Amino acid sequence: MEVYKFNGTNEKLFTRSVIQDASPKTTLLVPETHSAIILKDGEMLQTLPKGKYLLGDLFDVEKDATLEVIFVSRTAKLKLLWGTPNKIKIFDPIFKGGYSLGMSGDFEVQVGDPRKCFLYLVGADEVLTSDALQDRLMSKVVSVVEESVVRFIKENKISYQDIYLHKQEISNLIKPKLSNLFSQDYGINVVSFNIANIVFDEEEIAKLGSEKKTKLCSKCGAELDENARFCTACGFKFESKKECLNCHAQNPPEARFCFMCGQKLE
Repeated sequence: MEVYKFNGTNEKLFTRSVIQDASPKTTLLVPETHSAIILKDGEMLQTLPKGKYLLGDLFDVEKDATLEVIFVSRTAKLKLLWGTPNKIKIFDPIFKGGYSLGMSGDFEVQVGDPRKCFLYLVGADEVLTSDALQDRLMSKVVSVVEESVVRFIKENKISYQDIYLHKQEISNLIKPKLSNLFSQDYGINVVSFNIANIVFDEEEIAKLGSEKKTKLCSKCGAELDENARFCTACGFKFESKKECLNCHAQNPPEARFCFMCGQKLE
């Protein structure tokens, strides 16, 4: 009885092998670390978990048949790089202006559904290289990153100055989104996701900083953002003024009519 077993390493997600002269009495051994996909003439016949299998018990095998076996690692992790090919357009909620940023980092993937993963990511390729896998996943990675970053900054009112402080929060937000997406579409799980670098356009940032509008605290003289309701130095509370829609004069908060033009204030 001929026995065929996996002789590779556990460093690759997929290892393609060929069984020459297979017969119904050929035994296939699938190790604990792998699953196995059996193909004949490019058609998937079986997907097998760990165990010992007699091919004749699985399907009809002609004598001296040639079969392909794809050993799929259940534990191997593959680290891939990602980066935004185009800058992400951001509106700064503090400086009230737009700027662009680029991001890059890495993420690790692991096979979740061997059959789906092979079908949608490997196919006829002899070897699924990390570069090829990066290319196939990159557009979806970038899409999730862009949407998540823009939403996070907007909802949490994060200035460009503080984005570095929130890299881990944003990474933790992106990881499950990618994992759910890739698991559904490709049968792979995202084990980790990391933002390593954030790059700004220096000219945009310089312009953004110069355009920030400020006011002085009437009590202690500290420089504050024009929209500040409290002084960050002394805690003084500012009363909101009423702007006249007719002449744009700033009226006291209790005013009912504009002191400049007499327009009724809402």
